[in-house]
Amino acid sequence: MDTDYADVLGGRASRKSQVAGRESAINMSNGQPQVFDAAEFAAWAHGDAQALPTTFCGVTQDSRQMTPGCLYIALRGERFDGHDFVAQALQKGAAAALVERTWRAPEEAAGWPLIRVDDARRALADVARAWRLRQTARIVGITGSSGKTTVKEMMAALCSGGGSVCATRGNLNNEIGLPLSLLTLGAETKYGIFEVGTNHPGEIAVLADVLRPEIALISSIGNAHIEHFGSQEAIALEKGELLRALPSNGVAVLCRETACFERLMACAAALVVTTSLVMREADFYGEPLDLSVGRIRVSERATGAEIELCCGLPGEHNASNLLLAFAAARTAGVSAAAAAEGLARLVLPEMRWAVSERGGVTVVNDAYNANPQSMLAVLRTFMQIPCGGRRITVLGDMLELGAHTEALHREVGRAVAALAPDEVIGVGPDTSRYVADEAVKCGYPAARMTCCADAVDAAAMLRARARAGDSVLLKASRGMQLERVLDAWTV
Repeated sequence: MDTDYADVLGGRASRKSQVAGRESAINMSNGQPQVFDAAEFAAWAHGDAQALPTTFCGVTQDSRQMTPGCLYIALRGERFDGHDFVAQALQKGAAAALVERTWRAPEEAAGWPLIRVDDARRALADVARAWRLRQTARIVGITGSSGKTTVKEMMAALCSGGGSVCATRGNLNNEIGLPLSLLTLGAETKYGIFEVGTNHPGEIAVLADVLRPEIALISSIGNAHIEHFGSQEAIALEKGELLRALPSNGVAVLCRETACFERLMACAAALVVTTSLVMREADFYGEPLDLSVGRIRVSERATGAEIELCCGLPGEHNASNLLLAFAAARTAGVSAAAAAEGLARLVLPEMRWAVSERGGVTVVNDAYNANPQSMLAVLRTFMQIPCGGRRITVLGDMLELGAHTEALHREVGRAVAALAPDEVIGVGPDTSRYVADEAVKCGYPAARMTCCADAVDAAAMLRARARAGDSVLLKASRGMQLERVLDAWTV
């Protein structure tokens, strides 16, 4: 499968890329601060310069993470004001600070190296856009209701076989995180892979204007943040703004099984490349071989070639994520062989299907975040993995569902009744009221359902009930802090 997929796409996927050699580890150029011309940076920010050095190396908005010679950006928030830490940042070795013109600077600031702007957040976005447009890396944008971080990490690994990768760290995908991530792009970067997140309508379009992706993919459409959007269709239209930002020679990568697929298709004026675990006519068809470890056989319709891939993560949703990431990597010009080699370097961020052991009990911590879609997918996967004892699920509330809170938690309750784990420990008021009630109504034994106020209480339950050979799943929205179960659980 060595045919270059970008070549097959021809003019539709404009850049022909190559594999210049394989590296022993992912070369993440975002680990290296970039050197900026200070005067040029000030011009991009539409700022007034004062006593600036010639250059500075790296950018940060966190005075606690200062490195000598970097630029400190003073951002304001609802509960903080970065201007309070300008003096501290300069004392720690910052080369300069970007501040807002409304800041009442102390008298001694008259000699400080400063860039004064009207709005620090807007200046950060303007600078990031200008810097991104100067780079030669192939830029990929990833959004979705769930799975986008997993897809991003998969694609970073896949692309690492083809050259240096710059990718979003963790899930820094908002109006601050995305620009800061873009400012880590370097001249050596071949592939820039960035998450684009949203909590409210209109945010994707703003971020996409900064990112200017050449390839865009949507991991899934679910009900995450539906409180702020009103409907799944509205969520799809918001995510679709990333596709609208593609140039005419760009490429959108979509899974055929994604909810609102037709709506998303209509958002993309560029070429659409499709993936599917069901439809063989998709551009990239993935035949499941062993979903317990995410092994699939991928067939490329354009080349007729096949290759086996394995991500090591269980579940159909992870196989679908892998297929999306592979299709995007091939679209970016990475050869199939190099992508498969890079996949071996995949390491997911913490609390995403993180498996550990406590006193002979296997613990699956997938509590980084949750929405109805990811909750159901992880529950199904957990019930399918090998287990020598009982399966115990610790499920917490799913947040930001607004008027849909009861209905969507009851949907999880019905799934609990159908999947029938050996025990369920519910954490939080919505799980206790709606998930537990619906599960019992649908036939789940009430004696096997326990509700707790918080993660500490859940840990106490596990200490009393879990035995060697059992498997435990932790899953909830991030705000529930379900990882505290592990902090409080001593064997």
